[in-house]
Amino acid sequence: MTYLLIFFTSLITTIFLTPYLISFLKKTKIVDYPGERKIHSEVMPRMGGLIIFVIVIIMLNAFVEDFDSIKLLIISATVLIFSGIIDDVLGLNNFIKFIIQNISAVLLILYFEQYFESIKLFGYVFESPLQYLILLLFIVGTINSINFLDGLDGLASGFSILIFSVLLALAIRKNDTFLILLNVSLLGSTLGFLRFNAFPASVFLGDTGSLILGFFLILSASLTSINYHDMDLDLTFPLILLAVPLVDTIKVFLLRILRKRDPFSGDTSHQHHILKKSIVSHEATVFIIEIFSLVFIFISLLYLGDYRLEAVILFFIFSSLLVALHPIFSKVNIAKSVNAFLLKIHDLPIKNLFPVIKFMLIISLILMGIIYIVSFSFKTSLNIEELFFLLLMVTGLLGLAIFQSKKIGSIGEVNVYLNFAIFFIISKLSLPSLFNENLTINSITKIHNWTFYSLTAVITITLLFRWKALMTRKLFFSGADLTMIVFMLLTFIINDVLEFDLNYYLSISLLEAFIFYIWYKLVLDLKKNYEFKLTLFSFMLPISLLLTLIITN
Repeated sequence: MTYLLIFFTSLITTIFLTPYLISFLKKTKIVDYPGERKIHSEVMPRMGGLIIFVIVIIMLNAFVEDFDSIKLLIISATVLIFSGIIDDVLGLNNFIKFIIQNISAVLLILYFEQYFESIKLFGYVFESPLQYLILLLFIVGTINSINFLDGLDGLASGFSILIFSVLLALAIRKNDTFLILLNVSLLGSTLGFLRFNAFPASVFLGDTGSLILGFFLILSASLTSINYHDMDLDLTFPLILLAVPLVDTIKVFLLRILRKRDPFSGDTSHQHHILKKSIVSHEATVFIIEIFSLVFIFISLLYLGDYRLEAVILFFIFSSLLVALHPIFSKVNIAKSVNAFLLKIHDLPIKNLFPVIKFMLIISLILMGIIYIVSFSFKTSLNIEELFFLLLMVTGLLGLAIFQSKKIGSIGEVNVYLNFAIFFIISKLSLPSLFNENLTINSITKIHNWTFYSLTAVITITLLFRWKALMTRKLFFSGADLTMIVFMLLTFIINDVLEFDLNYYLSISLLEAFIFYIWYKLVLDLKKNYEFKLTLFSFMLPISLLLTLIITN
């Protein structure tokens, strides 16, 4: 219950405050201007990631019983955040930034000292004082790698959501209350921020945000490694887990040194720049990098599961693929191939698709109605306090959506997906209302599953027809949508590797919610003026279920 409170409080507070922060950043000219190395073509407010730091510190202050135990940690993070603020506002010399990062890292090492007895990497145990130098380089390198990763809208924040999620699952398995609290608050605030940071972004993390995300990633990954290695800080786990930014950073640094350039200077040799030049869209580039991230997450979980040799071999294989992105994509023109494929699709003799699409959407709505009925419940394993809390959170999100639709002209599609997800998660924790002596749970499950398979097939066909009818290069899914797809895949990986039963129900619920969400987007494609009504409909699903459960329990 406490962790639900922390998650939703972090999420809602971030969604509520970020538009005000954006307005403040624009007024004070804390913005990022377009340039040769910049992806964006408009002036964009930066330093938006400050909101993540503020919310996490508030949550830690409110829920950590022995706050003195983390004072050194807070000081370390604060030193780093101030350097990011100064850099975003005034600009800082690379050398000065490097010195401040090292000061922050030393403070973090002092905090770590109480938890580990030795430091090792790929099985090699480092002796003192070399172990502290290795840890210092690792912390500073990780912090900078996330800063370098923040080159596309939603990339660093989306990557961080994936890592915080898997670290949360690992913390729950070890019942580490501090890590659960830390990752839940980070997950809620970063997810709320992604609402404004995903492509097309309305605010950037800035150095402030990317540095603090890097700080919390290495903090949580290191403490998790200590938990799973009996007081040994095995850096192999965080290295594999965070391989996507770390391998890219090492590659870029070596290339710049070989070219006798400042390793901290900017260029377009990062993996996201290479992919962006070869891939059709911004969103697809972020999606591919996040898929790579999933691969390394899977390998890191294998490493924790005592498949260490296999995990290390896989790590070096996929790291080599990351390094080889440039020569591979310089020879393969993906954009040209995609354009040729689109032209072939365009020539297929299928006409008058819009009436067919409308009919398919009506069929989909009927199937969704059946799923809603068989999923609806009158009895639940949740207690009355939890039901009231969830009802309060959903109605709070509804009020916030209405308020923001008037203020910034957008409700936010993430809210719709979240509503569907909450409905299905609650239904999975409850007894179907149709259950009686004549209709068993197995029968209801079969009805639900076959209806869901049919709905998925109809939605998939409708998507293909929509693609043919509109023939647009623009992706149907937004940057946030693609991150949610990767997140769903991650929940299935966590369930399969960690055998995490709770995560299984989460995985299925997120998948069902996503199919409903695709229907919502397809309807808006045809009738944009239905947006408010459909969004209200999405809120009514969990609200109606929660009200029913409160009344009947």
